[in-house]
Amino acid sequence: MHVLIMKSKCLQILAGGAFLLLAGGCSSVSKQFDPTYIGPFHSVGNIYQVPGGIPQEIHRVAVMPLTHAPGNRSAERGVPLMIRTVTEELARARAFEIIAITPTKLDNLIGHRSLRADDKLPYNFVSKIKEETGCQAVLFVELTTYRAYPPVALGWKLHLFDLETEELIWAVDEVFDVGRSPVANSLRRHIREHHSPHNAAATQLLVLDSPRELGRYSLGEITDHLRKNISKVAAHSVEETGSQTEPTPPATLPELPDPPPAEVPTPPEPPVPSV
Repeated sequence: MHVLIMKSKCLQILAGGAFLLLAGGCSSVSKQFDPTYIGPFHSVGNIYQVPGGIPQEIHRVAVMPLTHAPGNRSAERGVPLMIRTVTEELARARAFEIIAITPTKLDNLIGHRSLRADDKLPYNFVSKIKEETGCQAVLFVELTTYRAYPPVALGWKLHLFDLETEELIWAVDEVFDVGRSPVANSLRRHIREHHSPHNAAATQLLVLDSPRELGRYSLGEITDHLRKNISKVAAHSVEETGSQTEPTPPATLPELPDPPPAEVPTPPEPPVPSV
């Protein structure tokens, strides 16, 4: 009787072990054919970086209020929904100390609630930003595409200017469209790695219709590129840091208008002597 019981337990142990091995083997095999593990994945490519590299003196960056592409009503509706995501992802990247300028603050400083990188700036813009924030650079962020229905899509333009030289030192112009397989694969991988316990969520069940989650992923990819390139500036030559991107003509901050002329008081007329 004892022999039969022991044999039964042994068979149960062997069956359990075989099941675990089979399950693990099936999981490994499935990952070999799962595009969210093997790709293709999206990589940010439309980037400009000044050949000399981002100056190491830049530690603090003023971030202008999030704006939208001119005449783009869908992007305009998306701006209020993306403001918090932009601030959080820029801070999470830890590339610089971020000073977020609110529309009200900007209005108090220069009389404008928002500015794009290609807008004509007020004559006192640079001096006001430097004086108020102590920043060495300013970052303009523009939402160029906002599609909230599946397949969701977001487009971003970011321009980083050196406030000392007023030159463009880094920029990106990229659209993340979940209708494209590399973007969908990358977003699924992002959700699994950041929101799934033990990285075990079934990728076919992951929801891809959240603009906010796409915002986190897309801005995370953009700021990760920025952070990595900053860390390479000190250790690599200009040729190495510039080899991954196609150079574009350098740019500067939009031309500032001349300051208003000071009023010159008119001298009083001499008194007419009485006769």
